[in-house]
Amino acid sequence: MNTNKILKSDNGIFNLLLIKLYTRQLKPGEKLPPLRAFAKELGVDPASLRIALKQLEMMNLLDIRRSDGVYIQDFKETGGLDFLTTLFSIKEIQENKTILDSFLVDEIMAFWTATYPEIMFMASLRYSSLDLKRFLEILNSQIAHIDNIEKLIELDILAQELVGKLANNLMVSLFLNSVTPMLQKMTDVLYRNLSRESRLHFLQVKKEGVCRLMNGTLDLRVSTEKFRNEMEKCRKEIRKSIAEDMFDLQP
Repeated sequence: MNTNKILKSDNGIFNLLLIKLYTRQLKPGEKLPPLRAFAKELGVDPASLRIALKQLEMMNLLDIRRSDGVYIQDFKETGGLDFLTTLFSIKEIQENKTILDSFLVDEIMAFWTATYPEIMFMASLRYSSLDLKRFLEILNSQIAHIDNIEKLIELDILAQELVGKLANNLMVSLFLNSVTPMLQKMTDVLYRNLSRESRLHFLQVKKEGVCRLMNGTLDLRVSTEKFRNEMEKCRKEIRKSIAEDMFDLQP
């Protein structure tokens, strides 16, 4: 991890500390050095460090005790979704596979596998013919660009945004708004780790559902479970791919 590069970026000190919390370089229960000593250790301005620490306290990642010091909280116990979404928005996390914990990726994908089909179910109750046409256009474009990973990701994000809007539910909208960076990363992980055959099959299953919804022959609840099963198959393939990459990295 290039510490100097992170520190030079916008919100550099905050981002650096967030990554250190995530990678357990700053361990739960640990007390940070006094402000000036810690700022000297990091090579940053004490005033800027104080602001970053306050931001992390507001995210329940630090416990700042007056006349005592600053203690590290366990993000798994005290953090919220803002921890993950902020983490996934950091450029170094987006670009560096070695920083991203594959087990965390799997947990997020398990959650998304359980959640996204239900959002699609809510949206499918409100689709108009024009909405279905738009969704079908996106799927056809994805299939046409099956070997262009960047394009697949870009189009899938558009489809997710369309589904979120059509769900027409305040909680769904706020949830999707808050986790956008995380979902973008998960979409990236999805398409980069699936084989060409699996990518094509996954998109064709979605296309079949849209076509059946258009002609009125789709059982929405059965289709939701089928889509969830397909997502679970993708998740298992991604787990296998990540495990193989981890094995290859072993000395």
